[in-house]
Amino acid sequence: MIWQRTLSLLLICLLLSAIGLDSGCTEQSRHDVLAEIFDGVPPVGQQSPPPRPYVRHPRRPPPYTPPPPILIKVKPYKAAFQIDWKTLLRKLPKDAVGGIDWVKAIETGVIKPKNSIDPKHPQPNPVLPLDVHLHPAGLPLFEVTYPHKAHTEWLACTNCHTRIFQMKAGADKMTMKEIFNGKFCGECHGKVSFDPTTACPRCHRKLAGPS
Repeated sequence: MIWQRTLSLLLICLLLSAIGLDSGCTEQSRHDVLAEIFDGVPPVGQQSPPPRPYVRHPRRPPPYTPPPPILIKVKPYKAAFQIDWKTLLRKLPKDAVGGIDWVKAIETGVIKPKNSIDPKHPQPNPVLPLDVHLHPAGLPLFEVTYPHKAHTEWLACTNCHTRIFQMKAGADKMTMKEIFNGKFCGECHGKVSFDPTTACPRCHRKLAGPS
């Protein structure tokens, strides 16, 4: 409180006056009295150091400035090679209706299928030179010849057996309607291989006449 501070100052002044009267009012005595009460009183004959400037700190911290982003230089991607698909398509052999003849493409060496999409595949798929003949009852001209060689040159046995075909000739009762609807041979033909609606002699070889 204010009256307490005032009383303290009066007592200090009375104490200083009493000490000054008792020891004599000399420069050295004043120094001794002040040194007893305050810290950092300079010796007699020396000036006190100038007061340190008061630094007024801001009430609020300065706004946060994020560090500049780290820029990483990335080399632009360059393809190892560019494929001209139109030129490549023109090089592939065509069948009678203009579709790609994949069997002829393999036989002539235009394409060479890999054994597997896995580059560490150890062994090539075995090529099976076996033709399976299916004889529709009462329709000798529509006899079907299924060549295993053309298929096993780039497909494994498990691609077809036994999810699509059983392992016995004639065990699957197929119809052309089912094939046109994407079943049995239609799993591939009409999608990635020749269209069965326009290449009948490719399977029904007798429709092409005597070779």
